Amino acid sequence: MVVAASALAANTVIRSIFGAVFPLFANQMYDRLGAQWASSLLGFVALAMAPIPFALSRYGPALRVRSKYAPTDQSISRASSPV
Repeated sequence: MVVAASALAANTVIRSIFGAVFPLFANQMYDRLGAQWASSLLGFVALAMAPIPFALSRYGPALRVRSKYAPTDQSISRASSPV
């Protein structure tokens, strides 16, 4: 894949930002909601985001066709061919 490095870099940046920010609000969240509801809230957020990979695998090709940033077949063949 031509842009796999960009996707991996974006994933790493978002994961690192969340890891840095979570300790800033975790204590307040657990103090105000209690351990059960705060943990349930995190579980509900994860449950709500669970269908995203399946939706992207289903609708991803159609989204890439409409994207002006997606590589064309010609640029892919040039990038994969030896010089």
